[in-house]
Amino acid sequence: MYETLYEQISRACCFISVFLDGELIGEGTGFAISSDGAVFTAAHVITCRTPIKESDYRDPALKIYVKFPGVPVLEYHVALCGITLQIPQFKDNIQLDQALILPRSPVQLPFSPFTVGSPPRLGEEVFFAGYSDELELPFNVDRLLKSETEGADEFFQAMQKGYRADMTGPMIKRGVVGNIRRIHASQSVNDLKLECDIFYLDNSVHSGASGGPVVNRNGCAVGVIVQRATTSVSQAAAPGLFVPSGATVGLGLQTLPAIYKWLSNQSV
Repeated sequence: MYETLYEQISRACCFISVFLDGELIGEGTGFAISSDGAVFTAAHVITCRTPIKESDYRDPALKIYVKFPGVPVLEYHVALCGITLQIPQFKDNIQLDQALILPRSPVQLPFSPFTVGSPPRLGEEVFFAGYSDELELPFNVDRLLKSETEGADEFFQAMQKGYRADMTGPMIKRGVVGNIRRIHASQSVNDLKLECDIFYLDNSVHSGASGGPVVNRNGCAVGVIVQRATTSVSQAAAPGLFVPSGATVGLGLQTLPAIYKWLSNQSV
């Protein structure tokens, strides 16, 4: 029933590898939103930590590599990473964990990217995907391959830059929107108005899936995975203990028009 949809999701998801001074510091997921290679993801996938700091993603030693299944590795740069909202009623700013990255060299993707659909609705069935660490390479070749084997170094380097996308593809799951709330904010300086849904899905993801798409039945992207939800199980012996709750937190894509408007203003 969903074979075509799953194939579309699998092709338009990408594996993101982040290096600093040549060392792999983080991995995550992203998804194509235009045929020229624009990729949307979670901001913390790029910075590898929160809160989002400009110094992290503007570091000239930072390298971002993107791997779509069946497509050579592409190097990317940050167009926008993290959206900070200043709301007068709040004592601290709010950061939206979203990022837009662009290829450093022109590219034309050999598949259809996601179109952005209407915001998700409470009770709507959706699909979400990511390169989570629950996926293993076939036959565990990454753990069984002897380091002294000819070509082993090249294999491990390729895996670090995302070639597991060809060997595993993303994990795709289904869920229902179980809770949803909307944030409104505006900035008079640039005449920007922004709204964004934060929603919970009643199915879980694992590390590595952050930045992956949330997709409706029509194959349109409606959100981005930002974290797995947790719940407190603190007790006297372990105060402040949290465990995964079995749900996933996503952010809506209503921010995209504001992002492109902001980028347009920056280029003027």
